[in-house]
Amino acid sequence: MSPSLQTFSYRLARPGYSVFPGAHPGEMVGSGQLFKRHESLLASPDPRRIDLRASLLDPFGGYRVRVFQQHSKLNVYAVADLSASMGSAGIQDKRQTLAELVLSIAESARQAGDSFGFIGCGERLDDRDRLPAGAPMPAVRRLTDRLRSQAPQAGSAAMAYAGPLLPTRRSLVFLISDCHFSLGSLPAILQPLSRHAVVPLVLWQAAETAGLPDWGLVRFQDAENRRSRTMLTRPALKQRIADSFTARRQQLRQGFRRFGMEPLFLTGPYRAELLTAYFLGQPL
Repeated sequence: MSPSLQTFSYRLARPGYSVFPGAHPGEMVGSGQLFKRHESLLASPDPRRIDLRASLLDPFGGYRVRVFQQHSKLNVYAVADLSASMGSAGIQDKRQTLAELVLSIAESARQAGDSFGFIGCGERLDDRDRLPAGAPMPAVRRLTDRLRSQAPQAGSAAMAYAGPLLPTRRSLVFLISDCHFSLGSLPAILQPLSRHAVVPLVLWQAAETAGLPDWGLVRFQDAENRRSRTMLTRPALKQRIADSFTARRQQLRQGFRRFGMEPLFLTGPYRAELLTAYFLGQPL
């Protein structure tokens, strides 16, 4: 692992379902330390786990065996917006932040014994922007090198089609986007993901909401369609722009919460401890 590669800790409160042992609470019974229930010796033929007290209390006179909850392996996916606005490079380069995020998520999953996969979403889905769950770290690094250098796509319409590409079993999904798309498209993106534990990571540049002069000519450019417009800034306009971002943040938060998802807004350099703190305070 590169010394500069940041990792974080994550957990799921609700159990997952996997036949492979791992680090997360599971729905299957097997090896583990968390008592789940009693079963008959016939249903669970392991005499080492016979509970004598429960057997004596059995009205049918049978032997009762303790079974335990098995911890499970988890699929961890990053679903990323690859639209033009995600390619903007200001004080904070979103492509660099995206690459750091993907590497951090992949390495954190590897350390937890989980499988990592990636789905990149531009105007359409492209097999070159996808990695299956269980991809090795060299493949992840090649992907992130490509994300740093490739030309941004026109839009992010493919985000609405990422859900069917995920496993049917409940997975942990990091949805990475700056959310500079129509709020009307948010339900179409989130509904197919609702069976999974989704962590929306909203990447905003600090320069998008700050740094405007009180007075002066400023050239604004739409990050998606590249159209530009020169405007005379003044204190009232500067405040209106700041208020619009505050309102947008609240609208996005409400939109995600309708689907039981709590977004995390990242506006500075990537810091893995922010994700660790998120999971410590957010049951999923």
